Amino acid sequence: MGMLYLQLLTNKVMERTIQDLKNVTNGLIGKVFYHKCEDDNRYYRTIRLHFNPFSNSIQKQVSNPVYGEPPNGMDALPPTLLGRLNSMCLSDGMFY
Repeated sequence: MGMLYLQLLTNKVMERTIQDLKNVTNGLIGKVFYHKCEDDNRYYRTIRLHFNPFSNSIQKQVSNPVYGEPPNGMDALPPTLLGRLNSMCLSDGMFY
């Protein structure tokens, strides 16, 4: 039986969860990246992606500059992802 059929039988609309959001965003929620400072390559910042349910958007949480090299195993933030984060809006009501 399909999910839609089960919803029709129970006459309940299933709500989206945070786990659904993690699946839609390919696990980016809660992931930490690093980004080298453009003015001084000896410093880097960590950037954590966080879902804010009040604004219904993914927000980046940026640390203060840290002197040194990023930890092993931490991925660099792709430039295309940074651009998408600045323009991303989930205002279609999918997660209200």
